[in-house]
Amino acid sequence: MAIYSSIGDTMPISMLNPQVVTVLAREGSWLQVGTWLGPAWINLNFMPPTYELDAALRRFGTNLSIYYENIETGFIYRRNADRVYFGASISKASFALYIYQMAERGEVNLEDRLTFTAADQNWGSGIIQNTYVLGTTFTIRELLRLNLSYSDNVATLMLVRHFGITGYRQFVAGLGASPARVRSRVMDSDLTANEAGLFARAIMDYIESGGQHSEEMRTHLLDNQFPFIVADHPVASKTGWTRDTAWHDMAIIYAPSPYILVILSAREGWSAQDYRDFAEISAAFQQFNDIWFPN
Repeated sequence: MAIYSSIGDTMPISMLNPQVVTVLAREGSWLQVGTWLGPAWINLNFMPPTYELDAALRRFGTNLSIYYENIETGFIYRRNADRVYFGASISKASFALYIYQMAERGEVNLEDRLTFTAADQNWGSGIIQNTYVLGTTFTIRELLRLNLSYSDNVATLMLVRHFGITGYRQFVAGLGASPARVRSRVMDSDLTANEAGLFARAIMDYIESGGQHSEEMRTHLLDNQFPFIVADHPVASKTGWTRDTAWHDMAIIYAPSPYILVILSAREGWSAQDYRDFAEISAAFQQFNDIWFPN
C-alpha cells in the first residue's frame, strides 16, 4: 500500500509491502502506522487517481478500448472495455495457452509433427507460406513459436486443423470470456478489451506457474516481431491487425510491479501516427504504474 506523510496527501512517500505493522492512530479510513521512515499514514480506501489517464485517452473517443491491471495489487482501469472488436491475431495467444496447458497435463506431445497442406494456405502474416513448400512438416512446438512470435497465419491454421475448436471454446468459457465469439479459424474471432484482459491474466498466471513449458511461452511473447505497445521494461505481447477493423496489442509488462495493458482499436493501422498513438498510451500507463505501484 502507499504510505503518506499526512492525512489527505495524494502523493505517496513510499510503498508498504505486506507485513505486520503497529497502528498508532486512526481517523476514519486513515491509519497511522510505524514504518522504517517513522510514523506514516495509509488509506484503507486508497484508489489511485486516474484523471490524467482519462485526459490522455479522451482524444481517442470511443474508437479505442483499454484494459489495464496491476498484477500485484489487482487494481484495474478500464475504458470502453465492453466494445466488441474483430480480434484478428490477438486470440492466437489464448489458443496457444490452451495447447500449452494440454501439454502440461500430458495430453499433447509438442514434438509431434504436423504437415503443411493446401488446406492451410492463407494470405497475411507469417513466414511458412513464403518459405516452405506443401508437405513440409513442423513440430507442434515450432508452430506455437511461429503462431506467437511471427503471428503466422498458416501455423495457426495447422494447429486449428489438428486440435479443432470445440475444446478451445470450452476453455475460453472457463476463463470467463464468451465462447460465442470464437470463430472456426481462431484469428477471425471477436473479443472485447475485458476479455483480452482475462486472456492476458491467464497467460501471466501460467507463465508464473513454473510449468514445464511456461518459460517457452513467455520467451515467444517477448520475441513478438510486431510490437505496438512499448515500454522501458520487457514486454511480452501479442498483436493483431486487419485493415480498417483491428489494430490491437495485448501485453504483459515486466515492470518492477508488473502490469497488463490491452489496447484495442478499429483503424487502418501501420501508419506512423498509429505507432505514435500506441507509444503515447503506453507511456501514460507506464508512468501511472511506476508512480502508484513502485516496488
